[in-house]
Amino acid sequence: MANKKTKNGENEKLDSNNIERVLKLLSAVPPITKKAACEILNIAYNTTRLDKILEKHRESQERDKRLRAQKRGMPATKDEISYIAKYYLNGESVEKISESLHRPSTFVTQVLNTYNIPRRQRKHDYFKPELIPEDCVRTQFSIGEKVYSARYDSLCTIEAEVPHHLEKVYRIWLVSDRWQQYAMQPASELASLQHLKEYGIT
Repeated sequence: MANKKTKNGENEKLDSNNIERVLKLLSAVPPITKKAACEILNIAYNTTRLDKILEKHRESQERDKRLRAQKRGMPATKDEISYIAKYYLNGESVEKISESLHRPSTFVTQVLNTYNIPRRQRKHDYFKPELIPEDCVRTQFSIGEKVYSARYDSLCTIEAEVPHHLEKVYRIWLVSDRWQQYAMQPASELASLQHLKEYGIT
C-alpha cells in the first residue's frame, strides 16, 4: 500500500508490519482506541478510512496465504526465475520479491543460488565486494554488454576497454539509481550475466 503525505508533510505509516501491529493492539485486552490506531498509522482520525485500511489488509493477507498454499512444493517457473533475477539485480530485496510472488524468502534465495545470480551485500562495503559466482567469472567482456559490478552492487554496461598491463579493465556505466555514473573496473570484479540470457536479463 503506497504511503501518502499527511498535512504536516510526514509519511503515513501503512506498511504491512505496522498494520499488523495495529490489528494486534486492537484485539488486545484491553484494546487500543481507534484514535490511537490512527495515530500509529500516522493518518487523520477517520474511523471509516481506518476500517477500510484494515479490511483491505486482511483481504490481501488471505489472498497471499491462499496463493502461497497453491504454490507450495511447486518448482520455480521460467517466469518466476526471470522475475527474481531481473528485480533482484535491479536492487529489490528478497523480502519484497517474496511478497510479490507469494513464495517464501527461502524459495527466492534458492533460485538466486541455483541460477548463480550475483548476490548483493547485506550492507554495502565498496572495499569488500561479494565473491562472483563461478558461472559468472570472465576474463573479458564485449563493448555494450550488460554485466554486474560486485564492488558497486549494481548492474552496469561495458562502455570501453582501458589499456592495462595486468588484466582487462573496463570503463562502465553504473545503471543503479544509487550511482548513475561512470567507473573503472577490472574484469575480475565484474560478473557476466550471459547464463541468464534465456530469462531475458541481457
